[in-house]
Amino acid sequence: MVTGRCNFACFFCHMEGYKQGYRVEDEVSLEEIELLAKAAKRIGIEAFKITGGEPTVRSDLVDIVKILHSYGFYVSMTTNASLLHNHMPGLADAGIGHVNVSLHSLSENVFEKITGRRMLGQVIQNIRLLREYGIPVKINFVVLRGLNEDDVVKLIDFAASVDATVQIIELHPVGRAVKRFKDYYLPRWHILEKLEDRVVEIKYRVGLHNRPILVLDNGVRVELVGPVGNYAFCAACTRMRVTYDFKLIPCLNWRGSPIDIRKRLVNTHSPEEKVEKIIEALKEANMLRRPFVLFPRSGKPFTVKRKWRIARLGIPRRDGSLSITGQRREKVLALLLGEWGKYLQAS
Repeated sequence: MVTGRCNFACFFCHMEGYKQGYRVEDEVSLEEIELLAKAAKRIGIEAFKITGGEPTVRSDLVDIVKILHSYGFYVSMTTNASLLHNHMPGLADAGIGHVNVSLHSLSENVFEKITGRRMLGQVIQNIRLLREYGIPVKINFVVLRGLNEDDVVKLIDFAASVDATVQIIELHPVGRAVKRFKDYYLPRWHILEKLEDRVVEIKYRVGLHNRPILVLDNGVRVELVGPVGNYAFCAACTRMRVTYDFKLIPCLNWRGSPIDIRKRLVNTHSPEEKVEKIIEALKEANMLRRPFVLFPRSGKPFTVKRKWRIARLGIPRRDGSLSITGQRREKVLALLLGEWGKYLQAS
């Protein structure tokens, strides 16, 4: 999280789980980012995702990517893409791995209702610009009941046209979304109903939230990001969050006090001493990590009563794939999707 500023006003923004008062002068500096990179490298962290606010409002965004990439990290970014053209081709040259673009509707009116801005055309233009420079794109689509749910199929067809993948995300009751959650929440299994006729393979993002991946008939990969009440999702989280003012929080749903790195660097002088202090803070924050949604150890883990016809989905291969073959493939796939949809509902 390199900034708290944003040029959009999405009504469901989760604000990265961080709600403290914002001042531009508190934004993490390039020097601090390099110290963090040195510390992270020593303890085995492999990747950084740059977020905000909106990262592209920072004029030194390319320098941030260069610093992180120079230490061997895989660097990606989440953005609304409206200002991306201001940082191209610098981002490509700096070594950005991929970009997640928040695109919640292909209707100009709905887009404006969600974001408060009429910039859909610019966002789409910049998605195409990313692809022109060979940068992989993931489209983040937060599904909202009664507002954009009918855009799912159109979005997937658009993704195919620009060779992008799609992440369909449940509305998460964090940040601004808390007040609008009941109005717009649409459970993730409804997406399966819209797409089940187009699924040709099911995979899993093993190691990152246990995300299911639907491979569709047009080649588009759709990741289902379903955090609400989902202990399987929380159990496989591997993230640590750094706030724009250089603090650490272990979870988007964290309710405790953040760990203030800057305070720990007071009265430190050498770069080596500062790196060691940051390592201590990272280790301490890591010890605070725990799933927000816990697996129920007593009572019934599911909220619906039903008879299961498939005991388990199966064990995916190392690449996350779960192939269904044989003469009964179509029947088994249909049965599996039916069972799986209810499983997601219950979880």
